[in-house]
Amino acid sequence: MTERFDRRFTAFGIGFPWAVAFCFAAVALILRRNAPEPMGVHWQGHRADWSVAFPAFVLLAALLIGVVGSVLGALAGARLHRRWLRRVFMAAAIFWSLLIASISAGLLMGQQGVSSADDGGFDATVFALGSGAALALGIVMFFVFQPIPRWNQNDERALATESAALAGMPRIKYWVHMRSSSFVLLAMIAFLVGGLLLLMSPWISLTLVLILLLLALLLFGSVTIDGGERQRPQLRLKLVGVLTVVHLGLEEIESAEAEEVALWQRGGPGWRWINGTRQFLTTNGLALHIKLSAGPGLLVSVPRSQGANELASYLLKRRGTTGAES
Repeated sequence: MTERFDRRFTAFGIGFPWAVAFCFAAVALILRRNAPEPMGVHWQGHRADWSVAFPAFVLLAALLIGVVGSVLGALAGARLHRRWLRRVFMAAAIFWSLLIASISAGLLMGQQGVSSADDGGFDATVFALGSGAALALGIVMFFVFQPIPRWNQNDERALATESAALAGMPRIKYWVHMRSSSFVLLAMIAFLVGGLLLLMSPWISLTLVLILLLLALLLFGSVTIDGGERQRPQLRLKLVGVLTVVHLGLEEIESAEAEEVALWQRGGPGWRWINGTRQFLTTNGLALHIKLSAGPGLLVSVPRSQGANELASYLLKRRGTTGAES
C-alpha cells in the first residue's frame, strides 16, 4: 500500500470530496424547513423535470460528490509514473466535488420558499458562483500539486548515466527556480490585485504587473561549471541566465559540501548577500555550499537534493586537478 500510494496525498484526495459532501449535507439539512416535500428538480422550463424526496436528494448528491471525487483523489495519490496524470486526477477531484456541490446547491436554493415542487426553479447565480470557484480551484490545484515520482529502474539507469557523464564531462550547466506554485501565486496577485487597481489607474495596474513579472524572472538562475578543458576552470552564476552575479575560479575553492537549508530562515528566495555569503536559493532542502580561500562564499540551490553531494565532489575533484596542473 505504501509503495503504490502516497499516504499523505491519498488521504487528502479521498478526504476532501467527503468533507465537501458532509458540508453540503449539513447545510441542506439546515435549509430543509423552507423546501417542499417532495422536491422538484428543475433544469429547464417552469415545471419540475423530476420529483424526489428531500433525504434521497441530499443522499444522492453527497454520494456523487464523495464516491466519484474520492476515486479521482485516490488515483491522484497512486504512485503513477506520469506525474502530469496525477496532477490531472487531483485537479479533477477538486473540480468534480465543488461542481456537483454547486449544481446541487443551485437546485436546493431554487426550491426555497415555495409551496410545491413545480413552483421552484434552478438558481443560476449560485451555480455560476460555485462552478466558477470549482474551475478556478481545479486549475490552481493542477499547478500547485507536485507529486513525488516513484523511483524505478529507468531512474536508476538515468542516474548511472548522469553520474558517468558528471565524472567525464568537464562542463556542467543547470537551472534552478522556485516551485510552480510560487509563480501561480504571483499570477493570481497580478490578476486579482491588478484588476482592482484598474479601477484606480491602468498605469498603476501595469506597474504592479511589471514588478511581479520582474520578480518572477529574478527567481530563475543558471549555474555553469567549466572544469577547464578549454579555458580556466570557473563557476558562473547568472540571474535569468543573462546577468552574471558570481564568477569565480575553481582554484579559489577551499571546500564544497552539501548543506541542508531552510529557505525562509536564510532570508527568502532569490539573490541575497547575508553574513558574508552570496546565496541564490529557490527551495528547501540540500544546497551546494562553497567556501573560498579568500572572499565571500557561495550557497546555491541544486535541481535535486541528491545532486548536491555529487556537485560538491565534482568541484573538489576539478579543484585538485587544477592544483596539480598548476
